[in-house]
Amino acid sequence: MAPRTPSSIGRLLTAALATLLLIAGCSSSSSKPKTAAAGGGSCPYTFAVITHGDNGNFWSVVYKGAKDAAKDTGCKLSETYGSQQQGQAQPDDNAENAQIQNAINAKVNGIIVSDHAPSVMNSTLAAASAAGIPVVLVNAGCDDTDIAAAKAITCVGQPEQLAGKQAGQRFASENASNVLCVIHQSGQNLLDRCDGIAQGLGVGQKCSTGSAPAAGPACTELILSTPNAASNPQQAVGQVTAYLQSHPGVNAVMTLNNAIGQSLVVAKPAKVKIATFDLSSDVQNDLQASPPTLDFAVDQQQYLQGYLPVEFLFLYNKHEGNSVGGGTTVASGPKLVDSTTIKSVAAAIAAGDD
Repeated sequence: MAPRTPSSIGRLLTAALATLLLIAGCSSSSSKPKTAAAGGGSCPYTFAVITHGDNGNFWSVVYKGAKDAAKDTGCKLSETYGSQQQGQAQPDDNAENAQIQNAINAKVNGIIVSDHAPSVMNSTLAAASAAGIPVVLVNAGCDDTDIAAAKAITCVGQPEQLAGKQAGQRFASENASNVLCVIHQSGQNLLDRCDGIAQGLGVGQKCSTGSAPAAGPACTELILSTPNAASNPQQAVGQVTAYLQSHPGVNAVMTLNNAIGQSLVVAKPAKVKIATFDLSSDVQNDLQASPPTLDFAVDQQQYLQGYLPVEFLFLYNKHEGNSVGGGTTVASGPKLVDSTTIKSVAAAIAAGDD
């Protein structure tokens, strides 16, 4: 029997939850069992989905997961919000916090939210919990301290330092240990990824904010100055290639956004390995090229970050506070995908389910 990958485990978890929902929907007093899901509209609950993202190729998959889960359970989503609008340079944390308060005022039955700025949002999220509205964090805020401060049930996402650490270990195994970590926008979760790379390389707990050395092992942060860099990847990549030209000792680049990673592949910088976070059809093509033009990608299976919180809140509301996670993160990743494993997730990428 082939070993189960993290991706297959995620699929099994989703299937197991679907089975649980089927059982939960059955009535012991009826000779005809009824399902509580299958889009039958039997769920009386409304959940708000609030994120710091946009509608790009990452967050659209998260939203698809949430909408699919709402359809499967029969529950409603009040709306899927993203605080970062098209052309906006950074997520608007104050706008996201206001959306959380709006959801509290609307008395929704649960809030699914990316805790992008804990210092701004945790007190509002704690107020939601105090008002009897359960909270599940998603994507950002997957730290035990933040989960506790937000009074959340759990966080569904990728432990970011772990993801970075695995990437750093992969680079080290390939003798590409002078790594440039490219940061495209603000967010503690992105800094955690870079710090994880440093840990994986064995060069301390933090990725350096200084200048890249002539030789590794080393991790160096490069914060892009291009406004809304993920929406202007070609412009952003110019800063990366200029940095590589002035720091020829760098032999690996980790981009934290796949649009920037793919644009860097197109730019073809010499003598560096390129890796990125998150999958897309372009990333798939780069990994399947002959020879591969991308070394590997870190898959956090963001579809599950949308799907599972809806299921968790449904069960919490329907079954007297049944919850998962125990105040810690339910990990949706990481899974490192390269040219040898991309086929295992190709169908999910095509369906928008990864």
